[in-house]
Amino acid sequence: MSKTPSIGWSTFALNHSAEGTGNSYTKHDFNFVSTLVGNNWDNQAPGAGETDCSRKILVTVPPEGFFLPPRIALTARVSALCDDPLPIRAEVVRRRDHEDPYIETFVTPEDAAEFGFTETPATKVKIVLYSAEALSENGETRSTACDWEIVCLLCEDNSDDEPMAFLTMARNFLEKEGGTLSVYTAQEFAEAIYYHSNRGVRVRPAR
Repeated sequence: MSKTPSIGWSTFALNHSAEGTGNSYTKHDFNFVSTLVGNNWDNQAPGAGETDCSRKILVTVPPEGFFLPPRIALTARVSALCDDPLPIRAEVVRRRDHEDPYIETFVTPEDAAEFGFTETPATKVKIVLYSAEALSENGETRSTACDWEIVCLLCEDNSDDEPMAFLTMARNFLEKEGGTLSVYTAQEFAEAIYYHSNRGVRVRPAR
């Protein structure tokens, strides 16, 4: 069994892992999640674009207390949505002030509720962590003095492995602001684009 390093939360992850943000979230205390990751430290695998577990890793933890945000599955709802259109909105957003803007499509919780969409308990959870070295790349700063920081929750409700969001992949590949260098294959990019384009749009409040 490997020695468990110190584990903290990046400020980015804290701000993007709460209910209502349109991202996967947990109802656990954040300190409990850090402990949970430590207790499951040996259940780790290299992150997307990595060949080992030295920089970016995925740690699998029990799914209880974790949830997927409600999403509108376009392929499953297309005929119904044609008869009773669901208003899909778009906003120009930034993840953080120093990052490039992008267009995000979404549905408000109020509109989604009218169609009966609710939160979905996760059946599989992987916690994405970056090492202190990876966090310091590309002019970025660390949020803690820990060896590793939690940067994202990946919650799934099926047996398929969900690929990283393709915009996140592009940000990393091109070393844009907020990205940390990772190299992906054309196959990995194509699978991510195809998967997420069929998963629909997220549900979150308008900003």
